[in-house]
Amino acid sequence: MPVVRTSIARLTRLVGINDVEKIIETLFNLKCETELENSEGIAIEVPSERIDMFSIEGIAYAIRLYLGLEKPRLTTPKPSFKVLVEPPTKRPYIAVAAVKGVELDENSLKELIEFQERLHTTYGRNRRRIAIGLHDLSKLPSSNLTYKEVDINISYMVPLFAKKRMTVKEVLVSTEQGKLYGEISLNGDRHPALFSGNEIIALPPVINSDITRLDPTTRDIFVDVTGTDINAVISVLNSIVHSLMFYRGEVLGAEIVYPDRVLLAPDLDFKTIVVDMDFASRWLGVPKDRLVSEVPKALQRMGYIVQSINLEQIEVKVPPYRGDILHQVDVVEDIAIGIGYENLGIEYIQTYPEKKPGKDSKKLMVEVLREVLVGLGYIEVNTLSLISSEILKLVSDEPFPRIVNALSKELDAVRNSLIPSLLITFKNSQYATLPVKIFEIGEVVERCNGCYNNWRNSLRAAFGVMDSEIRFEEIHADLYSVLMEIGVSKDISLEPYRRKGFIDGRCGLVKYRDSVIGVIGEIHPEVLKFIGLEYPVAIVELYLELLTDIIEEVYLNS
Repeated sequence: MPVVRTSIARLTRLVGINDVEKIIETLFNLKCETELENSEGIAIEVPSERIDMFSIEGIAYAIRLYLGLEKPRLTTPKPSFKVLVEPPTKRPYIAVAAVKGVELDENSLKELIEFQERLHTTYGRNRRRIAIGLHDLSKLPSSNLTYKEVDINISYMVPLFAKKRMTVKEVLVSTEQGKLYGEISLNGDRHPALFSGNEIIALPPVINSDITRLDPTTRDIFVDVTGTDINAVISVLNSIVHSLMFYRGEVLGAEIVYPDRVLLAPDLDFKTIVVDMDFASRWLGVPKDRLVSEVPKALQRMGYIVQSINLEQIEVKVPPYRGDILHQVDVVEDIAIGIGYENLGIEYIQTYPEKKPGKDSKKLMVEVLREVLVGLGYIEVNTLSLISSEILKLVSDEPFPRIVNALSKELDAVRNSLIPSLLITFKNSQYATLPVKIFEIGEVVERCNGCYNNWRNSLRAAFGVMDSEIRFEEIHADLYSVLMEIGVSKDISLEPYRRKGFIDGRCGLVKYRDSVIGVIGEIHPEVLKFIGLEYPVAIVELYLELLTDIIEEVYLNS
């Protein structure tokens, strides 16, 4: 998850209180981990879905809301810019805005650039999905802008920190940023460019012009966001504007003119979501009459505005910078955070051994596994049993059934493990906000020498995490939570193991006493590259047939 670093003095000044312990406690309630790095600095690990908290201003605003020092703000941008869009082929969308009266010095300017890069590397998929340009508004040549493709051989600009004008081609070939990001949106000899008047002020997603460079004296900031997904572009622009609005400066908006429509940016309107009260009461385990009295304050602490509430439903206004709020369940989670998990009460849930095993032991264990993994933040997927034999060979030397005369190379084998299925799902989920946590419970086909056809079906469970940085101890902790809930954690050990498809030294057998019940490890970079995955992945696979027998034995001997 992204880590935001700042000084304790700056954080306390922005929040408005000097009680560091209170601030750390509030951040914990907001799902943030903190670490005091020295007597003057603090590191804050924020949830990856809360891009509004990727900046210190966004964090300070969230703390102030939670402590009741701030109320949700309603802002209407002042129309000030017009952008004519001739959509570039590989990067068709843009949105712009400006915020006046921002407080900057050397340190806060550095933090602003770090905020920009944090968005680039995580939500922006290393600038492939979205890219951000920050400019000094006072240096903008014109409020009339154009976003279009240009011929890289005959178009000129002054790249950031350069002393001379260069062709766009020279910028892409000779600058460090050009070498890193120049291929992302290049379309033959054409590349996207943002013009202010007749000057190129940005070459998305590569570099800005030196003409509009920020410096510590800048007080008015112009922002452009470009990308391949209009919703992502708007969401990121809203979050940046939200952070810059912390200083209560004026927000300037823009009319974005596409060939087929006109958009207004930034979109600072609060969106309405209706939450079913029965749903909220059931998920939280809290009576509806209590929710009616406590929800308005709880949601205000999270930045919402409650329009109406009764025993039937809650109508809320969602702040524009919360692009992660997609469903009523997201609002219910924020209700829990706003009330405080410690104030919800305790609900006793039986663990697996306390639910009497019998002829449906396997079915019961699957139900428990689902409950636990969903509770740990994993999303269940259901994939085909057919898969590419090439991918199977990457992660296992075990035999598998091949399909003769298969119609597709992508579906020419029957899987002998759930791991390849999760890897394909991860590949197709790289657009999603990191970390991506998924699990599957399903059957595989494995060799059985004593079976009439030498093969048999076997039930397995697998769960994995894809993130910009993988920490082995995190998925290990989730594995321990799963095994604890099914009652076998006391006799579990990990044994170093070398397995095809995994990184040597980062793979292990999961053992119950002397029985191997699964495998855990990090996927090898060469496998990730072959599949087309840009981010590291850690996976656990458990053998449920064996686990069922073990748990039956544990129950009978208890």
